[in-house]
Amino acid sequence: MPAAEYRAYAIRYGHRDAVPAYEAFHRPHAAPPGGMDYFVWLITDGRTNVVVDTGYGEAEGTRRGRQFLRSPDRGLAELGVDAASIEHVVLTHFHYDHIGGVGLFPNATFHVQEREMRFYTGPGGALPVIRESIHVPDVVRLLELNYAGRVNFVDGDAQIVPGVWVHQASGHTPGMQFVSLATSRGRAVLTSDASHYYANIEEGNVFNTFVDLAGVLRGHQRIRELAASPELIMVGHDPEVMERFTRVAEGIVEL
Repeated sequence: MPAAEYRAYAIRYGHRDAVPAYEAFHRPHAAPPGGMDYFVWLITDGRTNVVVDTGYGEAEGTRRGRQFLRSPDRGLAELGVDAASIEHVVLTHFHYDHIGGVGLFPNATFHVQEREMRFYTGPGGALPVIRESIHVPDVVRLLELNYAGRVNFVDGDAQIVPGVWVHQASGHTPGMQFVSLATSRGRAVLTSDASHYYANIEEGNVFNTFVDLAGVLRGHQRIRELAASPELIMVGHDPEVMERFTRVAEGIVEL
């Protein structure tokens, strides 16, 4: 494990009041209490800052019936971080609620899985049921950033900065990736949508949006293998994140 020791913060920027059970779980299950929270994440050791995902834009979130609680850059500012200073942003996948805020980071390089870009700019991404989860202007913006030299393509696992890694977990989307980081308590994992809710990974009952069911389950196993303990796993959309970790500000918790 590298000498670097990071802290991770979940910043809640959006919310959905209710999620039907059939959407949150592939097998019969009660609807998730508390609906769904939407997060971006900050990883920092006080010198190096890495942001994970950028949230949805207010107009697109509102169109889809989601609450927009604050712009993610405002949440970062509450932690003393200027979005314009961020050099590294990991985009875990291309769904609308993860790539809609790339414009908030004018000096960042965006780290994505190559197969994610290939899929959503190819024939598969245009299929109606697949297209429902993306906002086309966001994908077009990433193409523009690629031509501007600001997209770093990853194929599989990679180290973004010393002590922060991405890991491919194809399943929810073809190029889904999650993030692990070195902490004082061992390696922690930010799952993003590799596991939306704790019940997904803890019960093996996957979120019911996927391109590869077996791939989602393999991703769950990889998360468990990498995390130093279950308490160091922070999932992607569960309101329980706000209860399991330490509150540091309104809508912000620290792992």
